[in-house]
Amino acid sequence: MRVLFTVYAAKTHFYNMVPIAWALRAAGHDVRVASQPQLAEAIGRTGLPAVAVGDEDGLEGRETPADGGHVTSDTSWRDLNAGVTETRPSKLTWDYVLGTFTVACSTHYEHATGGRAMLDDLVDHARDWRPDLVIWDAMTFAGPVAARACGAAHARMLFGLDYIGRMYGDYVRLRDGLPPERRDDPVGDWVTGRLTRFGCATGPELTTEMMTGQWTIDPTPSWMRFPLDLPTLPVRYVPYNGPTSVPDWTHERPARPRVCLSLGMTAREVLGGDAFSVTDLLDALGELDIEVIATLNADQLGGGHRLPPNVKALDFVPLNDLLPSCSAVIHHGGFGTLGNALVHGVPQIIAPGRYWDEVDFGRHLEARGAGLLLDHEELSGDALKSRLDAGSFRDGVAKLVGDPAYRDNAARVRDEMLAAPSPHDLVAELERLTAAHRA
Repeated sequence: MRVLFTVYAAKTHFYNMVPIAWALRAAGHDVRVASQPQLAEAIGRTGLPAVAVGDEDGLEGRETPADGGHVTSDTSWRDLNAGVTETRPSKLTWDYVLGTFTVACSTHYEHATGGRAMLDDLVDHARDWRPDLVIWDAMTFAGPVAARACGAAHARMLFGLDYIGRMYGDYVRLRDGLPPERRDDPVGDWVTGRLTRFGCATGPELTTEMMTGQWTIDPTPSWMRFPLDLPTLPVRYVPYNGPTSVPDWTHERPARPRVCLSLGMTAREVLGGDAFSVTDLLDALGELDIEVIATLNADQLGGGHRLPPNVKALDFVPLNDLLPSCSAVIHHGGFGTLGNALVHGVPQIIAPGRYWDEVDFGRHLEARGAGLLLDHEELSGDALKSRLDAGSFRDGVAKLVGDPAYRDNAARVRDEMLAAPSPHDLVAELERLTAAHRA
């Protein structure tokens, strides 16, 4: 069968899809990946065919602060996501949920992930190539529209916790509990507008399908998932770090406990910088009897800052090869970094970004005894400096490295993940569901 993957131009979201794309390709299926032009090179480097759709507008191009440190230009992106990541029942009133989706549909979903240009080009390609199955990144809503336009089955692939599916369930329940005259439906209006442009049928069931897929592929661990009544295929997270060579020293046993500091690719490549002072963290780690491997680029390190003697800064090291030699990893809570650490059973400290599920990931890890979460309110400006001066951050790192309970709990989590179906195991089920759902 023909399978079209589609994702907006974010490497981390694309890398999340690569193992399943190659599992399908290895099983003999014809696979293509459609995204905006700026991702075409990264797609091609995986050996998968790239289809350029839309233009190069989007999230890239934000300015990096002159000092390479705290970024303030990501406010709009963070605020757009903050609404849908709310989970407190007391906050989830109809007015709150309605307002969240009104803003998200008109701004975030419509423009930040490709806009009309990507949608038009994707539909044109889908109608020309005629895929049997479209697998779409859960933020790339052009995918299900293109699938409906060409008669393909379609599956949503999550890149972390399913906040959209969870809040959309609240949206439908609260909306349907109102008198008919009060049932504003900005999501239905937005979906209907997209489908009718291409002569597709519309209706409430199709709106739900456009938001949550005919089914969902979920690579998150079972103990992190929301209890949602959605057809779901769980799959094991398989690390893909991009094409790279593996440094020889990653296989050598370190003389001191090795700790990785990684803040991911999205902040530095898409959002313009990190949400707190990297150099302050490095200075604090310099006071511990550990070896620190910091996967940071020159902008993140800041001009002229002298690294502590126990810190080695490298622009990029594949985490899948580095983490087996590490006693702990400190990171921003991105799903790719989290998944690499979970697969290798490495205890984690999450210094969370505030874009999606970073804080909730940290809470889940703490509940399993496999990591620690830093309070995001203490990770900027004077609050961070006070925490570092008081030594509480250093104490947390020392605790994670020195207490074998964290390593044991992380190993149990790893074993649970490895018991989940692999991308190879998923292929037959994808074939069955495609045959059942394809028009």
